[in-house]
Parts: sequence; structure tokens; C-alpha cells
Amino acid sequence: MRILAVDDDPVILDLLTGCLTEHDQYDLVCCDSAEAAFEKIEGALSPFDCLLLDIMLPGVDGIEMCEVLRARKSYRTTPIIMITASKEPDLMLRAFDAGATDFICKPLDGVELGARINSAGMLNASLLRERNAQHTLAELSEMAKIRFDEGFALDVEEVSDFLSLENYLLRLPAGCFSMSLFSIEVEGARGIYRSVKAAAFRDNLEQVARAAIDGLTESNFRLAYAGSGRFVGVVLGRQRLDLQRLAERIDSHLMLHWNPRSSRIMMPPVLRVRAVSEQRLWSGLAASDRLRDHLAHFDPLHGLARDSEDDLFARLETVIERKA
Repeated sequence: MRILAVDDDPVILDLLTGCLTEHDQYDLVCCDSAEAAFEKIEGALSPFDCLLLDIMLPGVDGIEMCEVLRARKSYRTTPIIMITASKEPDLMLRAFDAGATDFICKPLDGVELGARINSAGMLNASLLRERNAQHTLAELSEMAKIRFDEGFALDVEEVSDFLSLENYLLRLPAGCFSMSLFSIEVEGARGIYRSVKAAAFRDNLEQVARAAIDGLTESNFRLAYAGSGRFVGVVLGRQRLDLQRLAERIDSHLMLHWNPRSSRIMMPPVLRVRAVSEQRLWSGLAASDRLRDHLAHFDPLHGLARDSEDDLFARLETVIERKA
């Protein structure tokens, strides 16, 4: 168990070092201030399994540190044991309100300390099993929800589904507007969909969406995910959309910020950024119809039943294996 102990009293730190030894499978890191502890936390490759915090620390005290840690996703449920020389009820109440799991009084008793930490370890293991079970259930739910051709909602604030984009266009006042219609297509999206789990496929698309938003940040735009690895959008304004510059900005963002761990793909996908039409003046209805027509005719597998699609890919894989 990896433990971080924070106390400004060197005697207490020496006592903890003597009690929590590697022989008992403890990996102890000691700090004499909250500021030094935060540096250790930021530099750690993985979160600590348990924290021992002295309440009366100089500068940021133990209760304040506990509050900060509880605000972090990686430490929301980690056992935090407060060390105190005081038995004031109000102080204990403040510690528990801040998110403390337990407390132990000075002078420290080695047997009691070991028992409290072992109890905290069992609690942490139980919470970890529960989180893993919830993660698995959520992942199964996502698998049941996501279809490749479905324009599902992404967790990216400035990206809507296609229906919302259509509604926006149809609500525009009567008349014609200067706008550029464009699409962003993830090449090999079907292969990504078939090779990773649903949550990772969604993450791939969300990373692409954030890169697209970064590329469009100087424009008055509307962007939607329409399914099948395709985004469509409009940029309002007289100036023609520079598609090459947009593609370069998106690629640059992806190369800098791509997260292979969450996407399960080592490198960002290749994207195709292109104009849906060269026409510059549109009514809201005409723009909506043109985008829908583009989506309907782009996918060569559009309209295939799921069983037919799987059969087609199975036959393709057989041909590839024979050639190999």
C-alpha cells in the first residue's frame, strides 16, 4: 500500500517510518508541509492508496488539504486519516465535513495505527471493486447504445447532433445568408469502431470534435456529429472558409493533444475536410436539405442492415486471410 504522510513534526514522521515498513508491504512517502505533499502528488505516476494528514500543519492545514484532495476525481474516495493532538469535537466535525475517513490521536500507538490503516486499505479495495463493477456496467450500457451510423451526442459542449443543427438552420429568418457548408470525415472510422470498445470509440470522436472546434474558433460556426465518423457544419459569414487551413489546424491540435490511453488508438486518425458545396448563398431550408443529401449519399454502406454489414466484413476478412 502506497501511503503519503504529512506532518511537520519530525518525531512523528520517524515514528511512522518505523511503524509502516516495507516488510509489512507499506510504501511510505513523508512530507513536512501540504505544499511539499502536493508536489509529491503531482509527480506520482498513480494516486496514493492512503493519506495521513496532520490537522495542524503550517500554511495550508490538514483540513484544507483534505478539501482540495476531495475535489480531485482521483482522490474522491481515497482513505484520508487525520492525525491530531486535539480532541475538540468542533475540530473533528470540520475534518469529517472536509471528507476525512478516520482520525487518530497523538501520541501515536503503533498497533492502533496499523489497524486503522489496514481498515482503510480494505475500504479502499472494496471501493475499487465497486468502481470497476460500475465501469464495466457503464461500458456494457454504452455498447448497447452506440451504433456506427448513429449520430449520438458527444460530451463536447459546442458540438450538437444533426437534428439540432437542422433545427437551427430551419429557424433562421426568411432570406439568403452567406455560409459555407463543410464536412469532416474520420477515415477508417468503421475500422476503429470495430476494433475498440464503445467508450473508446466515443472518446476518439470527442477528441476530433475538440480539435475541430479549436480550428474553427475564429469563425461563427455550427458543428454536428452525424454518425458514421462524420461531422457536418456551417460557417456563417461572407469570407470563404479556408478548408486547407482548417485541416492543418485540426491536425496540429490532434498531434499535440491526442490521448492514446483513452482512445485506445496510438495515433490520431486521418481526417478529410471538404466542402459540401461550392455555393455561397443559402436559405436555412436549402442548407439543411443539402447537408441531409450529402449524408444520405456519402456512405457506400448506407441502408445496409446490421447483419448484412457484418456479413460483408466477414467475407472481406476471409479474402484478406486467403491472400495472406
